[in-house]
Amino acid sequence: MSASAAVDAPRLADGVELLGEYQNSGYRQPPSLVRRPDGQVIQMSPLLYRVARRIDGSRDPAAIAELVTGDLGRSLNADQVRHLITAKLLPLGIVAAEGPPAALPNANPLFALRARCTLLPERASNFVAALLRPLFRRPVVVAVAGSMVAVDYWLFAVHGLSGGLRQVLHEPVDLLVVLALSVVSAGFHECGHATGCRYGGARPGVIGVGIYLVWPSFFTNVTDSYRLSRAGRLRTDFGGLYFNLIFMLALAGLYAATSAEVLLLVIAVTHLEMLEQLLPFVRFDGYFMLSDLAGVPDLFARVAPILRSALPRGRRDPRVTGLRRRARIIVTGWVLCVVPLLTLTMGYLFLHLPQINRALWRAVSQQAHLISAALADHRYAVATLAAVGVALLTLSLAGSLYVVIGLARRVATAGRRWSAGSPGRRLLVVAAGLACLAALGAFWDAGGQFSDW
Repeated sequence: MSASAAVDAPRLADGVELLGEYQNSGYRQPPSLVRRPDGQVIQMSPLLYRVARRIDGSRDPAAIAELVTGDLGRSLNADQVRHLITAKLLPLGIVAAEGPPAALPNANPLFALRARCTLLPERASNFVAALLRPLFRRPVVVAVAGSMVAVDYWLFAVHGLSGGLRQVLHEPVDLLVVLALSVVSAGFHECGHATGCRYGGARPGVIGVGIYLVWPSFFTNVTDSYRLSRAGRLRTDFGGLYFNLIFMLALAGLYAATSAEVLLLVIAVTHLEMLEQLLPFVRFDGYFMLSDLAGVPDLFARVAPILRSALPRGRRDPRVTGLRRRARIIVTGWVLCVVPLLTLTMGYLFLHLPQINRALWRAVSQQAHLISAALADHRYAVATLAAVGVALLTLSLAGSLYVVIGLARRVATAGRRWSAGSPGRRLLVVAAGLACLAALGAFWDAGGQFSDW
């Protein structure tokens, strides 16, 4: 297919899915959604989406223009369709082009999951989701919730956790059991997202693991849930926490059969993990729940526009003005909470980075000596536990550096864009950057953060 043929007789790229209008959205004019073969979901205006919907590989721009004119009730000519294809659809990878595929634009959201690898491919995750789908039937949900209330009352008000704590203190190796079951709980949590997505009528993607901020984290690709209603998307969001409840009930049943107190400790730890997942300030489940309640897919993309619009002479950004009043109130409230919190957190990390990493490095060294001593005494379980500690501490060390470098690169990129084409601005950006580095180095040195490494 030549470049001219790609426009004169356009066809959609292989694997492109037209998902339809974003239901229950927080936009004044709801966008339409298209999913590329790489899984990226793209928002489109109604006009652009209707042009894409009329592309079938045989119609020319004039025929597409006539059909879209009938769809929208507004005049559209062949030249306008040709422009939309060449300027919008081809660069986005929606329309097939000749030759090897070009690098497609991809979102690079703040605090996104990195270094992903697949644990369950799409076919396997759909099989698991279909198998577990009956767990979302209403009688089962009611039974699970009621049973969990009874278990929690017995555990925290009657029995307590002292037995599990004593067991771990006497046998520290039992921490490996807690860790292993916590990992299983996290994996089952992701099956809940996949099953909730499948129950609503969408198809989940792969289940995998990556690095989020500092720690390893499981993930499930549920971008297809955007085709669902708000209720369907929220079911997908809550599915992970719901499966945590099922997992804890299974642990309670196992405790009834074995009387192993450490299982009750795992239930308590899982409760803490669930509370952490409800935090809406980073990309945990609570963030996606709030996003779906507001009907706005990426809250972090609205931070800068909302802050600019709050200034006395700030530019009115369409990413803010295009939102409904209710959605704008929710997103603005979230921004007013998350910006001070992340500013304080990241500011503390920058100001105390050498001190934090020094403490982490010392802890790694201590754990490494513990491994050597345990191996010498043939205490292999203790050595394994210490090795897990080394791995987690090393990830924390690397993760803190990764977060700081990533934020510094974003600031540098923003400075380059602001100063592009202006030597005066570029000089100002370089001078400000050097001044910040000098001030930060002086603060670190004055606090003695470079000593005792």
